[in-house]
Amino acid sequence: MREIMKKLISASDDMSSKRFAALVCTAAVIVLAFIATAADEDKICPEFMFSSLCLIAGGGLGLSVIEKIFEKRGK
Repeated sequence: MREIMKKLISASDDMSSKRFAALVCTAAVIVLAFIATAADEDKICPEFMFSSLCLIAGGGLGLSVIEKIFEKRGK
C-alpha cells in the first residue's frame, strides 16, 4: 500500500498526481452520494451526484490515459 501511495504522488511516469486527485474526488463523491441516498426518504441517489461521479471518474482517470497515448505518438 505504501508503494502505491509513493507511486501516485511521485513525479515518475508510473503514477500521476492527476490520477491521485481524480481518485480522491471520486471517493469523496461516492461518500457524499451514499450520505444523500441514506438521508433521502425514498432511498434514491440524486441524479446530479450520479452524473458528477461519472464525469469525475471518466474525465479524471481517462484524461491521464489519453495524455499517455498522445505523448508516445509524438516521440
